Amino acid sequence: MVLHIVLAALLLAIPGGILYLLDRKMLGSFFIATARMVVQLLVLCLMVWGLMKYDRWWMSLLWVVAMTGYAAFIAKQKIKSVKSGMIMPIGLGLLAGILSVGLYLLLFALPAEKAFESRWFIPVMMLLLGHSLTTTMRGMNTYLSALKTDAEQYEFQRGNGASHLKAVMPFVRRAFLAVMSPTVANLQSTALYSMPLLLCGFFIAGVQPMNAFVVMVMLVVGCVSASVVSLVTALWFADRKLFDSFGKLR
Repeated sequence: MVLHIVLAALLLAIPGGILYLLDRKMLGSFFIATARMVVQLLVLCLMVWGLMKYDRWWMSLLWVVAMTGYAAFIAKQKIKSVKSGMIMPIGLGLLAGILSVGLYLLLFALPAEKAFESRWFIPVMMLLLGHSLTTTMRGMNTYLSALKTDAEQYEFQRGNGASHLKAVMPFVRRAFLAVMSPTVANLQSTALYSMPLLLCGFFIAGVQPMNAFVVMVMLVVGCVSASVVSLVTALWFADRKLFDSFGKLR
């Protein structure tokens, strides 16, 4: 195994050599990022291996909650306009989206013998979390930026007697368009750039092609649905942080 790892690592000479010729300053960052990726993958593999070995439903659920909290922290770091109080709304939104859609898939749609069985529960939840995190970050960033830039529009609507929901709806619409527009545009190319690795995993596991196709379609639909539920829930909780009881922007 050590020999195979060394032989695979030699492939790093290709991008490393290009960087050495074109931009030597970036060479160190490249190898540091590669080393961090290897360490993270190793830790992740060991943790998932432990979860699947002991196969306890509460351990799997605790894992999902912990990963959701970590994802919310990542989102807080990535979103430019986010405030410190937005970690909780984002985390709750992600948790609501992946648990509601994930449990529906596991209990009713996917051929899982046990919904909380680790070999099904963890991959499905992590796939939904990864997609929901990306879309929720995009939607929340658009929503918060719009509120910050066009706060006068909200105040104008409120001053003319509009309800809080009606006044905030243009900003919610921008957030959903920022999420759904690229999602709709990328659906036709999903099979080419984001799902082949998972599909190959099904084939390696011995799943029949038609069964793999059906499961993949279900998972793609689940990812889109979970992202919408996550964003709706995150915006609902964020509303409580951004506005006071009288509907005034804090």
